[in-house]
Amino acid sequence: MYFLTDISALFYASSFTVGGIAAAAPLCSETVDTAGGGPPNSVMPTAISAGAIKELQLAHFLENMEASFFNAGLTNITEWGTTGLPNDTIEVISKIAAQEEVHLSSIENVLKFHNETLIPPCNYSFPVNKTEEFFELAHTITSVGIGATIGLNERLAITDPLLAKSISSILTVESRHDAFFRHVRGAAPNPAPFDTGISDIWAYNLALSFIQPGSCSVELPIPILSRLTVSQPPSTSDTNSTGSNDQREFTWDPMQTPFVTEAGKQLFIGWISQLNKPVYTPLNITTKGKGTANVPQGLNGVVFAVVTVQQPDDVNDLAPATLAGPVAMSLS
Repeated sequence: MYFLTDISALFYASSFTVGGIAAAAPLCSETVDTAGGGPPNSVMPTAISAGAIKELQLAHFLENMEASFFNAGLTNITEWGTTGLPNDTIEVISKIAAQEEVHLSSIENVLKFHNETLIPPCNYSFPVNKTEEFFELAHTITSVGIGATIGLNERLAITDPLLAKSISSILTVESRHDAFFRHVRGAAPNPAPFDTGISDIWAYNLALSFIQPGSCSVELPIPILSRLTVSQPPSTSDTNSTGSNDQREFTWDPMQTPFVTEAGKQLFIGWISQLNKPVYTPLNITTKGKGTANVPQGLNGVVFAVVTVQQPDDVNDLAPATLAGPVAMSLS
């Protein structure tokens, strides 16, 4: 079965809107019991780098969003129903929601231990109005979290290796969550041998799609990129693989500064999949702010795409060269 997930594509639906969970709130015993345990009681590192503080604040920002999504979603799918889904679906989502709160509390504990600023939750708008859409968006949000955590773990392994163990432990649990979301939607829980890591810039911009403008009391010092959306071109139909004729239609704001600066240059879509080098295909302009690009063959699992005029071989070099995006797609 073929799935396409675009973070913006569901905004036609009425959404459920929630305020964030209060930051640094102590976990109740029921949450700990449901999650299967609480935050680690192991010894904290006595010092962490300035870079790690910024990374953990971004992780805190993302975990605030995930915790709010799953707590609000749990209430909604209980009302919408789970007809046709496994009998334990509500129980599993309850455990996931509780585990997200434990992850959030764990990151808060590290920041508080080092007397660093916590990132308060924002107000969020999640574009779903039925159980099926909840699981589709859960897959996207969790995929972003997994990609961000892979990138975070890579950077902490160099600067703050004592933190890498706890972050990698969160990563494996997030992957189990995503396997469940895929499975209940009829997709293989393990579409590819490797997951796709993303930069802090991309993770932050993907999350901004769900935040009500002006609702964040603290903004992170991370560049905000031009928004990019993706859809199936009207002339093509869904397929079961990314064949040579498989295209996507991309839309962006051509008046944004990066596009004005790079005017007249050939635009490309940069595709990021698993642990591979970026792949680039020409973006063929169809009208102002809109164009199509072929999907490269051989992409599986969650893929991230951006607009760029450069073609760096390293994923980390593509983030600062991004003009618009990214968007997340599930190609298998």
